[in-house]
Amino acid sequence: MFGRRTFGKQQHSFADLKKMMRPTPDADGVTRVFSKELWDDPKVGSFLREAGFAPDDQRNIMRTADDYIALFAAARYRLQLRTEAFNAEMAALNGYCRAAPFLVIDHPIWDGEHGAFLYAQMDLIGFDDWNVVMLAADARTTESCGLPPHPGSVPALTQAMTGHVIRWKARYESVLEEFGVTATGGSSITREQFEAEKDALRQEIIDTVASMKPRTVSE
Repeated sequence: MFGRRTFGKQQHSFADLKKMMRPTPDADGVTRVFSKELWDDPKVGSFLREAGFAPDDQRNIMRTADDYIALFAAARYRLQLRTEAFNAEMAALNGYCRAAPFLVIDHPIWDGEHGAFLYAQMDLIGFDDWNVVMLAADARTTESCGLPPHPGSVPALTQAMTGHVIRWKARYESVLEEFGVTATGGSSITREQFEAEKDALRQEIIDTVASMKPRTVSE
């Protein structure tokens, strides 16, 4: 469905359109994957609409670096509030609690070359509940609350999760290629199928992290 289409006298693929993309704001201050200039072109705009895109579709709006900074700051603050609430509740039950959050997919991955796949393509934020386990920050908390001790960084876990992320990223790029948005211009699945595959992959990431939490606690 999304193979090589034509507009004008030349044959173009999504690869050709990608060359026309520019990560700069349009006149209205919004940065789009496919710019307003492309949508205003009668040939290119028609091609994009036929492929199921829309200029102000949320997926066509690019977040800026400042957007992500604000997003991460808000998520970190929410985690701080959850940690404080957890400690208060556990202290009320046990007399004392000083727990700290442990991230299953840890900072080195989020800050590394594969982090953007998780937050930009999968819309996942590492400070949210799906990726967090509360563990004891000191021995007294372990004794009073029964929480396993916080291990700090765990290189073996980071290595294992990096392997998972690399495989997930490769699967996503393969599906994206089939949809026809990558540089090779795929042709075999519809937009609805692409979104379903993306949602399934996102859920698999969340489920895999959930399955790792008991191991994190036990180890």
